[in-house]
Amino acid sequence: MAGPKDDASTDIEALTKSFAVDMTAECAALRKARIELNKKAADKLAKDKKDEKKKDDKKSADPPEVTFVFDPSKATKCRTPAEQAQEVVENQSWVCWGAHMADKARHVLMKADGKVTWDPKKTMGDDYDAFKKKWGEVMKTKGLKNARGGDGWYDGDAFHLELADSKISKTDERVKACLAEYVRLSREEKKGKNEKFEKDYAGLLAEYLKKYEKEPEKK
Repeated sequence: MAGPKDDASTDIEALTKSFAVDMTAECAALRKARIELNKKAADKLAKDKKDEKKKDDKKSADPPEVTFVFDPSKATKCRTPAEQAQEVVENQSWVCWGAHMADKARHVLMKADGKVTWDPKKTMGDDYDAFKKKWGEVMKTKGLKNARGGDGWYDGDAFHLELADSKISKTDERVKACLAEYVRLSREEKKGKNEKFEKDYAGLLAEYLKKYEKEPEKK
């Protein structure tokens, strides 16, 4: 079986941390522009209607301060086949050959006013589309890809970043070990099933599921 790391892990970690810094700066610029727009709109409303209360209401609607930090949790770093299988059975991942297994993927965390948020659309509000565009631009400057190995924002696993061509081959021994462990966890340990994973990769799983299939009753 190949080693857990296909190459040095420092590249992806350094790039992800740099990405977080740059995206924090981009979000600060978006926030500044939005606050200025809000102020102009509030001033116009107050002038047109002489309604200071509405001016205050507009001010309270200013966007939160959005920052990004490197995710320090264990799940974001290099994963063994067993650790990847655990992610799959918990419906936190949907493949047994992801870039984490080659130590080429990391995550960032999004914070709104210092608190972690998992809802970027709500957090960014009217700036959501501009935010996604900036996300893709910063990814490109770092040579990073999304969870599907493509460019730009990906809703399915938004805060995942990986190096290009980083997923391991489905014939790799690590993949086989992950599939076997997933089946053991889901069948023997009864930890639950990842329905999407099983539907999408039924062919790959068939061999590992054989031992758990019931023998037909003899007549």
